Amino acid sequence: MSLIRNSLVLGLSAACFLFANSAGAQERGQERSLERIRILETRVNQLEGIISQINQRVSNLEYNQRPEPYPPVAAEVACMVTDTGYSKVFLGKGRIKLEAEAAAREACGKAVHSSYCQGAVKCSDPRQDRPIAGAICMLTDTGYAKTFKGEGKSLIEAEYNTRKQCGDQVHPSYCVGSIRCETF
Repeated sequence: MSLIRNSLVLGLSAACFLFANSAGAQERGQERSLERIRILETRVNQLEGIISQINQRVSNLEYNQRPEPYPPVAAEVACMVTDTGYSKVFLGKGRIKLEAEAAAREACGKAVHSSYCQGAVKCSDPRQDRPIAGAICMLTDTGYAKTFKGEGKSLIEAEYNTRKQCGDQVHPSYCVGSIRCETF
């Protein structure tokens, strides 16, 4: 088992090294070649770290030791506020809902007069929401009937990205319609 593992590590390392050398030789320009090599070296280092973690877990299983659990994913709360004057959207993130809401209102207050930032706030709650890999939202603006799509780690972040993209291309007052979102 360890012989297979060692040969796998050696084979992957050699393949990544050869790929990095051949990719660097084919690129034109010294700067592009160096940047490409740096990126590939970073990827190789990441792969070596992952392989090392897998090796440790396999060794633990071989010796009937219980593997260490993966660390929990950091919970991040996202809040979105829409200003009442221009219908622009602002996003804030934080460790708790209050911190994320304050960040959203602060971002709003920096862009427009803070009296417009007192509207309702929509927030995600990763402790109560079911775990998702991400979300995609779609919105059709009410002025020009253009369709906009946005993605995010949570439903709120995806909705914000969609409404922000809409507001950047048409007037934000056209982006207040209903929005469709799905998670994946």
